[in-house]
Amino acid sequence: MMPTFQSVVNWLSNVLDAYTVAFFVLDPLKSSFKLVTCQSLSKHLQRTLSLPKDGSGILSQVHKVGHTVHLGKVEVEGLAGSLPFYREGEQGIKGLLATPVAGDQGLLYVDTKRHWGFNDKQQKWIHETARILEQLLDHSHRLQERESFSRILTLWHDLTEAWEKTRSRTEAAQALVQGCADYVRADYAFLVTRGCSDNAYRIAAAVGKVSQRLLQSAVGRETKGLVIEALEAGKDVFIPALNPESSDHYLFVSGEPLPHQGSLWVLCGGSAELGSLGLALLGKKRLTLTQDDKIAVQKSFKIFEAFYERWHYRESYAEWACRDGASGFLNPWSFAAQVKEAVHAAVQNSDPLALLMLQYEPWQYAQAVIPPSELDVWEKGFMESLKMHVAPGIVVGRLAQNRYGLLTLGGDLRDLLAVAKNASWVCQRLPGPKKKKLALKTFVGASQMPQDGVTFDDLWMTACHRLFEALHSGPKQSAQPPPSAGKISN
Repeated sequence: MMPTFQSVVNWLSNVLDAYTVAFFVLDPLKSSFKLVTCQSLSKHLQRTLSLPKDGSGILSQVHKVGHTVHLGKVEVEGLAGSLPFYREGEQGIKGLLATPVAGDQGLLYVDTKRHWGFNDKQQKWIHETARILEQLLDHSHRLQERESFSRILTLWHDLTEAWEKTRSRTEAAQALVQGCADYVRADYAFLVTRGCSDNAYRIAAAVGKVSQRLLQSAVGRETKGLVIEALEAGKDVFIPALNPESSDHYLFVSGEPLPHQGSLWVLCGGSAELGSLGLALLGKKRLTLTQDDKIAVQKSFKIFEAFYERWHYRESYAEWACRDGASGFLNPWSFAAQVKEAVHAAVQNSDPLALLMLQYEPWQYAQAVIPPSELDVWEKGFMESLKMHVAPGIVVGRLAQNRYGLLTLGGDLRDLLAVAKNASWVCQRLPGPKKKKLALKTFVGASQMPQDGVTFDDLWMTACHRLFEALHSGPKQSAQPPPSAGKISN
C-alpha cells in the first residue's frame, strides 16, 4: 500500500505547489506518530520519522482537538517550535494546514512557501485527499488484519498438528515454546512446571542458548525471580523493558546466564490436578506485541494446557495400570516385564543383576482366623514397612497377596536380603497375628546373574524353585531384628 499512499501525496503536492505534504499514522503500541509517506523540498524532514503523540507541536494539537488547523499570513510566523518534524526548523513557511485522517488514526499535514495559506478550493482538495487516504488506510488495515489472522491460524494449526504427533509432554512443551518464540520473535522461551505437591519449579522446555545447569536445576518457590514470582501470584506479567542495572531483574535465580534487558512476558496457567504451568518469553530487545499477537499466544497456551492435561491423565493411567492398587508396587505382569527389560540391559552392558522372591506364611490359615478388617491393618503395616526399607534402585512388585518380588540391576543381592530380613522381623512384630497366636514367617528364593543364568526364564525359575524349597524345607528360624527395626502398631 505504500506506493498508493505515495502517489496520492505526490498528486496533492503537485496540485498545490506545496513545500511539504506529509501523511502520519498513529502507532498505538508506541504512542507515537509514524511518518508513512511524504513529498518535501526540506532537507530536514527525516523519511524514517517517529514523533511522540504528546509534545509534537501542531500534530499533537490537531490529534487532541480532532479538528483541522489552518494557519496563514501572520499566524504561521515563528512556528518552528511547533513543527518538530523539520528537526532544525524551517524559515519562510507562509501557510500550513493539518487535518485528521480516519478519526484519530492519522494526520495529513500540508505547508507552502508560495502563498499565504490555502484558499477554499485548495482546502477542499486537501480534505478530499484526506478522505482518499482514510479509505486507503482502512484497506491497508484490512490487509494487515487478514495477514495477522493468517499468521495466527498457521500458528495454531502447526502447534495442534505437532501436539497430535508428539509422544510425550516434553516434546509437546518444546513445540509450544519454539512456536510462540518464533511468532513474537523472542530470543528465549521457557515452559516452567511445578507439580501439585512439589516445592520447586523445573524448566520443562526452553528455546535459546540456555545452560544445562539452569535447565536441570530445581528452582524453589521462595526464589525471587520474576518468572517464579509471577507464577506464585498466578498473574500474567509483561515488563516492556527490563533494567539490566537492577539486582531484582532476573528470571529464575540470581546470577543466571540470561540477558536482563529487553522485554519479559510471563503467562500463568495450570490447575489443581496439573499443578502450576508458566510460559515465559524473553527478548533481548523490546517485544512489539499487538493485541492479535497477545491473543494468539494466550490461546496457544490454553490449547496446550488441554493437551497437557490429556497427556497427564494418560501417563497417570498408564502408570497406575502397571501398579497394584493396594500397595502401589508393580503388579505381577509389570514386574515380570521390568525383569525382562533389566535382563536384556544387563546382558547388553555386562552388568550384574539380582532377583528375590519373598513370601510370608501361613497365609491361608491367617485368612481363616483373622477378620478382614484386622487383616487389612497388618497387611498395610507390612507394605508400609517394606516401602520404608527399600533402597533407591530396587524395584518392588506385588506378585500375590502374600508374595513380593524385588529386583536390583547393577546392585548386590545383599541389598535385597537386607530388605527380606527386615520384612521377616516386621512379620514377627505385627500385633494382629500375635493376638491370634499366629507366627508369621517370611520365606525367600533368590537368583543372580550371571551365576544362575543369563535369560529371564532361567533367573525367574531359579528364584521360584528356591522359594518353593524354602517353603517345604521345614520350620524356619526367626530372623534377628536389625538395629533399625521398629515395632509396627495398629
